[in-house]
Amino acid sequence: MKRLIAALLVAGTVTAGAGVAWAHTGERAERRAAGRTCLAEARHANPDADRATIAAAARACMQEQGFELGRNLTDEQKAQARECLSDAREAHEGAGRPAVRAAARQCMEAAGIVSPLAPEQQERRAALRACTEQARADHEGDRAAGRQAVRECMANR
Repeated sequence: MKRLIAALLVAGTVTAGAGVAWAHTGERAERRAAGRTCLAEARHANPDADRATIAAAARACMQEQGFELGRNLTDEQKAQARECLSDAREAHEGAGRPAVRAAARQCMEAAGIVSPLAPEQQERRAALRACTEQARADHEGDRAAGRQAVRECMANR
């Protein structure tokens, strides 16, 4: 019994360690590390500053290092996005959310609300749509089998 418990503890520790190691690799890890560094520098440079000032300094540091930060939409852009979505809903009445968003994307790109997709992203989306439609036709009502069919279809492309 003690060996079983010890084996389970070792397996859990190894799994947790692998998960942590995976989470700290790649571009997200670089961005996170740069964010921590920039925040520490901003706090050190402005010890008595309020939170907004420190955040602004950290954002400027991140942008200097080449990390693109999210942006908030203006009221005009929000209104334009709503208009694009409502036009897409009218044009594709009865369609689901993903289809409406895909239809509205071109309008939103023209308005500068979303950035255009790279050619490889466009190809992947088109392939995913084709695989999804085929899986729906082949496995109507069986979501688990449909998801598996989509995975297999995408793996074969």
